[in-house]
Amino acid sequence: MLSPDIEQIIAHIYQLSTAYNESVKHTRGAPAPTFLLDGPSGAGKTTLSAELEKHWNSAVKLQIVHMDDLYPGWNGLLEGVSTAARMLNERSAGQDTHWQQYDWSQEKLTQWHSVDAREPLLIEGCGALPQGAQNLSQVRLWLDADTELRRERALSRTGENFAEHWSDWDAQFEEYVRIHNPQSIATLQVRSTE
Repeated sequence: MLSPDIEQIIAHIYQLSTAYNESVKHTRGAPAPTFLLDGPSGAGKTTLSAELEKHWNSAVKLQIVHMDDLYPGWNGLLEGVSTAARMLNERSAGQDTHWQQYDWSQEKLTQWHSVDAREPLLIEGCGALPQGAQNLSQVRLWLDADTELRRERALSRTGENFAEHWSDWDAQFEEYVRIHNPQSIATLQVRSTE
């Protein structure tokens, strides 16, 4: 269960997106709205992004970039944050941006992807709200849950060996939060309770 609920979250996104679209309607080359969804592992970010995609009510496709695809391995959270920040800067200048996907099974960067500046973008995952993002995005969601619930969710993911990396990953995330203070720039804070 989410608090606020999915309908309230969607209304928040719609309100800020509409205000942004209205403010840039005469600005040549302005990018489409950018949405960021951040929070600790196991908070439910990927699930919420799937819900947002399912409820997306637009003729224009919602592009989604998962931070999990940007980290170059278990020690790469801050490098993934840097990649997301670069993408946000390029996008805010009206440029398409590109990123290289990390293949966790091969333990290397592989396929390149493009993000169209003219289509809405959602970046979701740990580290999606770096400082400066408040000037480069319209909607910034912070999603959290109790530590035990988050740990249970993260460790139950199929095909991942998260258990042996939980402590190190959580320490990297705490360092990211210390450096970037992402909650302070969120336009909406959401709590997941089940």
